[in-house]
Amino acid sequence: MSVAVAEESPQMPSLPLVIKGNVTIDGSQADPGTNITAKINDQIIGSVQTSNTGVYGDLSGNSLIVTAEPDNFKNIAIYVNGNEAEYDGDKLVNANPGDTIELDLTVNKDNMETFQDNSMFQFVLLGLIIIVAVFVALRYRSK
Repeated sequence: MSVAVAEESPQMPSLPLVIKGNVTIDGSQADPGTNITAKINDQIIGSVQTSNTGVYGDLSGNSLIVTAEPDNFKNIAIYVNGNEAEYDGDKLVNANPGDTIELDLTVNKDNMETFQDNSMFQFVLLGLIIIVAVFVALRYRSK
């Protein structure tokens, strides 16, 4: 005698959310090559780089494709060049899987840590380390 056991079928993942819109940094249109990243709890769930000035999603293949379950749409944070952007969160919360939504992103330099400032610090620190290493090598080399 055999007994049929019902197997739980895995739940199909939701369709991705497609996001496009305008991007401004300190009131000016973002430059081509600007990075836009969507995260939930520091986990990247989508990213794109702009192709044209001030917009993303204007060309085929450069929309922000976000893979998340609808319950998590409210937890999505979007970053422009690593800095959290301001946007209309209601558009995300009210979206359905598979939707294409227009979401304008804004970043103000006053609230921004610029990569350039951080790079300068790293450059100076690296230079100091090299100088100290050369000094130590010259000072303690065998004669």
